[in-house]
Amino acid sequence: MPSSTGFVADRFAEGLDRWLREGCGLTDVGVALEDAPAATGHSSETVLFDATWTADGGPTHRRLVLRTAPTGHTVFPTYDLRLQHSVMERVAATGAVPIPNLFGFTEDVEWIGSPFIVMDRVDGQVPPDRLPYTMEGWLLAETPEFQRRVQTSGLETIAAVHAIDWRAAGLDVADAPEYGTTGLDQQLGFYEYFLEWGRGDHPQPRLHQVAAWLRHHRPDPEPDPVLNWGDARIGNIIFVNGSPAAVLDWEMVTLGPPQVDLAWSLLLERFFTVELGVPQLPGFLDHDAAVAHYESVTHSSVGDLTWYTIWAAYRYAVVMMRICQAAALDGVDMGQTEDDNLALAMLNNLLAENGLID
Repeated sequence: MPSSTGFVADRFAEGLDRWLREGCGLTDVGVALEDAPAATGHSSETVLFDATWTADGGPTHRRLVLRTAPTGHTVFPTYDLRLQHSVMERVAATGAVPIPNLFGFTEDVEWIGSPFIVMDRVDGQVPPDRLPYTMEGWLLAETPEFQRRVQTSGLETIAAVHAIDWRAAGLDVADAPEYGTTGLDQQLGFYEYFLEWGRGDHPQPRLHQVAAWLRHHRPDPEPDPVLNWGDARIGNIIFVNGSPAAVLDWEMVTLGPPQVDLAWSLLLERFFTVELGVPQLPGFLDHDAAVAHYESVTHSSVGDLTWYTIWAAYRYAVVMMRICQAAALDGVDMGQTEDDNLALAMLNNLLAENGLID
C-alpha cells in the first residue's frame, strides 16, 4: 500500500511501458495509470494501472497492480520484494488462501528505479485504516451479520495460512537465520535491529525496556512454527460479499508461533476501538470469542496470549515510531510524535493492565 511520504505514481508510467515492451516482449503496449489506494497502509507503494497490448493477433487488456518499495524515508529497514513474490507464489500454489494472480516480477532497477511485483487487480472492498473501519466506511454501514462474516472469515484466513505445510510448500524461504535460530528468536532479533536502526537520535528507553522484557520472558517451550503472515488483519484482505477474495501484503512474513499472527490481528482491533475511544462494530466478536473462533477452526488451544499481545504492541509501536518520523519529514501534522503516540500509549496501557514493567 502507499507509503506515507512523497508518493507520485506518474513517475512509473514510462518505466512500466518500457518493461512491458522490452522486458516482457509485448507489442502495441499502452499504459494508463489510476490513483493509488489511499485508505490503507503506510509502507510499500502501490500503483493501479490498465495495460493493453496485442497478443495472438488481437488486443489484450489487463487491469494490473504494481507493488514496489517506498522511496525516501521508509518504515522498514529492508524491502525484500523477491521474498514477497516467492511467498505469494508458493502460498498460491497451495490453494490455502486466495492470492492475486502474479503477472511478473523483476529485480532490475532500470525500469522504475527499484524492484517491483506486478499482479492482476482484484475487485472488492478492503476495510480502511484511514479513517479506520470502526469510524467510517462501507463495513460500518453493513449489518451486524455481514460484519461478523467479515471478521470470522478474516480469522479463518489466518488459520488457513497457519495450516499450510510450510516445509513442503518451500516456504522455508521465510527463514531468517541471521537473526536467530528459532522463529521467535529471529523475530526478536529483527525488531531489536529495527528499533536501533530506526530510532535515529531519539533514545526510546521505553521500547528498549520492553524489548529486553520480551526476550527475557519469551515463551519456553516455544510453540512449533507456522508460516506467519506478519501483517495479519482484515485490512489486508479484499472482500467480495463478505468473503476473502485476495490476501495481500506479505512484507512482514516470517516463521513463528501461530499466536503471533492471532495476537497482532486482535491488537489492531483493539487499536481501532479501545485506543481510539470508539465502540467495536456491533457484529464483531469480542476478544475472547474471537480467540475461541480461531481455536474452533484450528482444533487447537492458543493458551495465554499475554506475551504475544505485548509483543504485537511493541512491534506496532516500533512501526508507528517510523510512521511519525515520516509524517514529520513530510510536514504532516498527525497530532502524534515518535516519542508520544497512540501505539506507544497502547503498549503502556497493556503493560499496566497486566501488571508488567513499572
